[in-house]
Order: sequence, then structure tokens, then C-alpha cells
Amino acid sequence: MNFFVVDFEFTQYRKHIGRPRGFFSEIIEIGAVKVCGQTNEIVGNIHNFVKPHFYPKQAKEIMEFCSITEADMKTAITFAEMLDKITELYIPNETYYVMWGTQDYSVIETGCERHNLTNPILQSDCLDLAKAYKEMHGDNYTTGLRAAIEENDITTEGHWHAAYDDAHKTGLLLIKLLQDGWTPKEFLEQKEMN
Repeated sequence: MNFFVVDFEFTQYRKHIGRPRGFFSEIIEIGAVKVCGQTNEIVGNIHNFVKPHFYPKQAKEIMEFCSITEADMKTAITFAEMLDKITELYIPNETYYVMWGTQDYSVIETGCERHNLTNPILQSDCLDLAKAYKEMHGDNYTTGLRAAIEENDITTEGHWHAAYDDAHKTGLLLIKLLQDGWTPKEFLEQKEMN
């Protein structure tokens, strides 16, 4: 199977008061790389800004945090267009959907529900690389992406909290783990048993 490694930046509401009714996190940037399962090489990528449809005012804070400008957002695509781009690289049952943590699945799942669109990602294809990394090392805690990247001497070029840069670094980490002999099979079998 191939690997679709994704990272989203999305809106959040951290204040205790003034939260809009029905608020949910909206994706405002997608970064992804496709890794060939046979060659362990990056064979495709996505980088787009995504228009927040329901709560655009709440996007400002995260835009500043992620260094996303108004000019960037003028090039943004819709949520539905983002799903189309994903399906060009992700093929259900043939591609693992790789994330660092589980939020990059839940945010797309909620977005699809709110937009009344079908989620193209199968839960059975999801691979939480952070959890797998934790189990590989027998840790009691989840290592942050930055620490895992540094522990494995992966390039830290680019920006942190920029969707494409984080997805690319995660993809490079995945490739190193695969080259070192790790396979997702055992991890996913354990996931099915739980």
C-alpha cells in the first residue's frame, strides 16, 4: 500500500466566552505528500489554503499563528475542491492515511458532515504515526513531531505549523522508519484488536 501523509491547519476557539453557536474547527490549510509503498519515495504532493466557510472570523487567530496572510487566503480553494485534490492521491483500501495524532482525521470527518459531503477517507486506512512511534519506543507518552524529527536526524527546513512543511517532515520520518524495517502491519493489527 502507498501512504498519503497529511497535515491540516485549522481554526480553533480557545476563549471561554463568545464562542459561536455550533462552532467547529475548519481546515484552512492542507499539506500532504504521497509516499510510494514500493520505493519509499515521495511521488506526489498537495499544498493549498482552504476557505473557512462557516466561521471565517475565527480563522484570523490561527492564520497569525501559522503565518498565513490575507494574500494566501485569496488563493484558497473550497472544502469540496480540497476533497477532490485528496482523492487524486488517496485511493481507499490502497493507501494509508497517515497523520501525526488523530485530529487530522476528526477535522476532515466533521467538515464533511457539516458540508454534507461524503468523507473520502476510510477509517480503516488511518494510521496514527504518533501512536505507532510511541509503541515502537515503548513510551508512556506521545512524542511531539518536532522531537521525533530531531531524534531521527530528519531535516528541519521549512516552518513548523505550516501544513505542507509538517506533512513533508512527517513523510520523511515515515520513509526513515520504513527503511529501518518498521511496517504498519503489526501496528494496525493491534489497532483492530482494541
